[in-house]
Amino acid sequence: MNKKLLKLKFKRKKAKELHEKGWSNRKIAHHILASKNSVGKWVQMDESEISTDKRGWEKGKSREYTPETKQQIIKIISSLANTSSRKRGA
Repeated sequence: MNKKLLKLKFKRKKAKELHEKGWSNRKIAHHILASKNSVGKWVQMDESEISTDKRGWEKGKSREYTPETKQQIIKIISSLANTSSRKRGA
């Protein structure tokens, strides 16, 4: 599982634990180094929302593409690499 996703999942669980102990969202946010708004969302989530991703696949797992989609992605990347009209930095 990706380290960033593991840290986020840990922060979400920790926020819920601290909220259940009576901590304020502001205090939790300061303690786990997150925004107060994020903490507010996390403490309202149930356990299934913490471990699932709204994009349709489980958090921490790579998206599984069909062979057709993979070929389309490869074609797009190849065409972008071959175009000479790319803008270049100053």
